[in-house]
Amino acid sequence: MLCQGPGYAFYCILDFIVDHYSKITESLSERIGTLEGGMFTTRFDSKTLEDVYHLRRELLALRNAAMPVTEICAQLARFHEDIIPKNLRAYLRDVQDHAHHVMIDAEDMREMLTSAMQVNLALVSVQQSEVNKKLAGWGAVLIVPTIVFSMYGMNFSDMPELKTHFGYPAVLVVTLAICGVMWSRLKKAGWL
Repeated sequence: MLCQGPGYAFYCILDFIVDHYSKITESLSERIGTLEGGMFTTRFDSKTLEDVYHLRRELLALRNAAMPVTEICAQLARFHEDIIPKNLRAYLRDVQDHAHHVMIDAEDMREMLTSAMQVNLALVSVQQSEVNKKLAGWGAVLIVPTIVFSMYGMNFSDMPELKTHFGYPAVLVVTLAICGVMWSRLKKAGWL
């Protein structure tokens, strides 16, 4: 095939480059598979997000490296018959097709990583929202005894329940009953 001229040597170089792009795509795909497991959790992991970001940059670099190969192959096949004879054009279209697949695969993997990052952030946000609901629920339950007992801390001398024998225990029972009712309602609502 070398008697075909410099076009065949050029095809061999381009084919070698694109074949290595495909190997890089496979290794990046394996890395994505390992990273995805860490993305679908409800905890925030900045290391995983940083790895995803770097991997997305590598995929962008791969796509940008494969893009000119498709253009070069198209230009050579159309406009440079002196370099690429007709019988070599099919080989160049094959290289162009492989480079195009590398570009598509890289873009698909980037989109997949973007979606995984968004799902991870949504899961973390939902988890934080659940924690906030629980804290707000407990805050609502605990506000009742806080208010009642803060009144007792003011040391008023004319509070009616202080002059009765069961006044203080009655206030405790009413306070605990209100807290219990609030707790059961918030529990049914899913806040506790």
